[in-house]
This record gives sequence, C-alpha cells and structure tokens, in this order.
Amino acid sequence: MQAASWGTPDKILRGLEERRKIIGDFELNVAFRFAGTPYEVAERGMRLFAKEVLPVLKSQPSSKLSKAAE
Repeated sequence: MQAASWGTPDKILRGLEERRKIIGDFELNVAFRFAGTPYEVAERGMRLFAKEVLPVLKSQPSSKLSKAAE
C-alpha cells in the first residue's frame, strides 16, 4: 500500500511529488475500483481525481506525468 496513491487530492499530489523527487519522472497508472468497491464510490473517486488532481499534473513541467494526464 505504500506504493499506492490514495486519499485526498492533496495527499495524492504530495505523494506523487515525493515519488518524483526519489525516482524522477515516471508513468502514472490509476485504478479507481478494487476488490468489490461499489461502482458509485469508484466513480466519485474518479471524478474527484479528474477535477482536482489531473489539472495539477497537466500543469507540471514533468514530461511523463503531464503526458500521462492527457
């Protein structure tokens, strides 16, 4: 679970930034539904990620993160 990005949008963004400091640019792969997560919960998480996290990732100069966010 330490490698997974989860939580509030701010927590996710802080974690991704910390990861980039350690390993450099990386490709991001997201999944919003795990082990029976109700579809409604997964959709809410996906929409929140798209609204709060993706715009920040797209604005970052990091080539791989901004491309993955497109």
